[in-house]
Amino acid sequence: MYDWAVGSAERTILKIPDAGRIYIISDIHLGDGTQSDIFLAKDKELLAFLQHVEDEDATLVIAGDAIDFSQALFFTNIMKAHGKVLGAISDLASKGRLHYVLGNHDHDLRWYKDVLRIPVVHGIDISGHTLILHGYEFDPVIGKDLDEAERRTRVHHAIERMLGTWMRLPLEHFYTGWNRLTFWTLHKILLVRRRSATVVDAIRGDSRASDYVTETMRYWTRNQLGDPGSLVHPAKDWLHAQPYRTLICGHSHLPGVVDVGEGKRYANTGSWTFTHSHVMRLDGQDIELRDWRSGKVYTDRLYRPILDGDFDHIRFEDWWEDNYMGMLRYRCGEELKDT
Repeated sequence: MYDWAVGSAERTILKIPDAGRIYIISDIHLGDGTQSDIFLAKDKELLAFLQHVEDEDATLVIAGDAIDFSQALFFTNIMKAHGKVLGAISDLASKGRLHYVLGNHDHDLRWYKDVLRIPVVHGIDISGHTLILHGYEFDPVIGKDLDEAERRTRVHHAIERMLGTWMRLPLEHFYTGWNRLTFWTLHKILLVRRRSATVVDAIRGDSRASDYVTETMRYWTRNQLGDPGSLVHPAKDWLHAQPYRTLICGHSHLPGVVDVGEGKRYANTGSWTFTHSHVMRLDGQDIELRDWRSGKVYTDRLYRPILDGDFDHIRFEDWWEDNYMGMLRYRCGEELKDT
């Protein structure tokens, strides 16, 4: 069944053996080829990787969000910009060597999956020891309402396209004037929301309004500090209750392979957005994660602060006090400019 909003019992989990080499990539986000296409025209490199999979007679799993319909608006724009890549993906799928896991940006894929000959499932079970999901399932905001998240994404892309700039997290990596203004505005909105929530709670006689504001800002702050999607802890807790040894996700774009205790591993495929080209390779239960272009190997470095709780106590107000320097200048961005 192809659908976001299906119950857990109805989700299609494809079982495949771990015989032979398996490659996993995700979050390619092929767009329309314009300045706001975050794939950044790495077609030649991706085609070389797909040919590598072909030459090795390996299997490829794309763990969601290969095509950014929200950014491109029309599928024909994506075909014009990345036709060769889509053709290579389709060719690999027609040979039974490619499986596709549904991602949160894949709403419109339902109209084109048959044209591309892409088999779509909700997850992939590899010999009972490894499960591949996109990862939105563990995102406490996006995972709750994918339709609403899709609407917000379309608005976000439209604003970026209109302004011709990046408005993303973390701020220091997208240190644009509009993004700095967005953070300044967010801080002012937070001050108002905090006060209004206190009034609402007093009228209701509970803390629901304040709790909502706190959780929303906690999600935003964790994204800024290095836990995009806040999915690591929910994914870890879920994995500990399952028979699988390894859980592989995409979604957060944060590459890494990390031991989460009790003999379990969480691995994230990273992305092919901006300058990245992350590729995960499975040989049995052995995992290696590299950047295709640079050869850089990723282990658990990016995940240690998350699992060690280094910023669990940090509120958005704390981050603001440490970083805001006045005149839309932020310490995290200014220090990065100086390096």
